[in-house]
Amino acid sequence: MRQSDFDKINAALDRAEFALEALRKKALDLEHRRATSKLPEDILAMNLEAAEIMQQLQKISNAVHAGNPAPHLRLVSDTE
Repeated sequence: MRQSDFDKINAALDRAEFALEALRKKALDLEHRRATSKLPEDILAMNLEAAEIMQQLQKISNAVHAGNPAPHLRLVSDTE
């Protein structure tokens, strides 16, 4: 039996929500570490980590269009 389109979209949105929650936790941890760090090399490493988080958020944003009343997905390749 094939999964309905609604079930596929719902599952994809659930995965996006899970990914966003994981990124939120990473960002909060990074914010706390950044507030207590004084060494320039530590701050540089955290800035790189923040850039990676932003890249991942952009990928999710590109895939999920939540700007209209019914959020929908745009299929993007994993290699993008």
